[in-house]
Amino acid sequence: MGRDPARPSGRPDVLTRLRKAPVYLRSRGRRAANRTLDLLETASSNGSDAPLTHPPVLIVGAPRTGSTLLYQLLVQAFDVTYLSNRHCRWYGAPSLAERLRPVTPDTSFESRYGATTGDAAPSECGPFWYRFFRRSPQYVPLAEVDRAQLHRLRAAVRALTRARDRPVVFKNLICSLRLEPIGTALPEALFVVIRRDLLATASSLLAGRKSIFGDYGHWWSAEPPEIAELRGLPPEQQVVEQVRRIEALIDRDRETLGAERFLDLTYEKLCAEPDAALEAIAGLVERNGSRLTRRRHVEAKFDPSNPASLPPELHDRLVEYIQRG
Repeated sequence: MGRDPARPSGRPDVLTRLRKAPVYLRSRGRRAANRTLDLLETASSNGSDAPLTHPPVLIVGAPRTGSTLLYQLLVQAFDVTYLSNRHCRWYGAPSLAERLRPVTPDTSFESRYGATTGDAAPSECGPFWYRFFRRSPQYVPLAEVDRAQLHRLRAAVRALTRARDRPVVFKNLICSLRLEPIGTALPEALFVVIRRDLLATASSLLAGRKSIFGDYGHWWSAEPPEIAELRGLPPEQQVVEQVRRIEALIDRDRETLGAERFLDLTYEKLCAEPDAALEAIAGLVERNGSRLTRRRHVEAKFDPSNPASLPPELHDRLVEYIQRG
């Protein structure tokens, strides 16, 4: 009996799997290597309370507030260590990657929804942080953290700081949901909080949802502790509350960790006066016992990006909800 022509052959599936096998094996091998590197890095470094030689600087805030531009500016303007896309391939021991071949940032300010291209471009590098924190729920209070993991985080940051004896700059917005444990593990850490006009931020979040998922209702990016409640709201309310809850959480943790460790910037002022924003960050670091050395000066100003337009009825509901407070 001949094969039913309407019934697909299994051969294409087999061929597809064979073609994908090298990629799968490389990926699996790299994950195994990173697990080993993780153990080596944290075991060979010092996770004790001994002071770090330079305070790490973390960029935090709600998504779509200009954090990637700030990150790019910081690593281009100052002689700092940061997690590049190349470092992130070896997230188990970025300190080793830095010692073997330090990166010099290029002068590109290109990104797409926080993602950059090129080996030297700065990366959020989620896998580095997942070495120490759970993936879900994203919000991690201090009471739910294994203290041994915080010692491991401190050891990893110490190793990366020592790799070139420079301050380390991180940008990972999910860290906005872990500030208390990070600030406890790294009492030297400094936090630069970036904010943006709420309507522009919420519009950009909605436009990002549509671009990535084809749906304004699909949740995207950082999940505040009230995520279950927020998922039941209409899309325009979800994004507004996402921003509000994240920023409120940062403000609460600022009181716990100490206001002197925080600096607030706005996207609008960053675009209008980037050098002034960078000098403010340098001042924060200097007030906390270290120094940022200038690598180069940056562009005089940037044109603020405008989110893609929303359907009029969605835009009107968004404006109305924000105005209701």
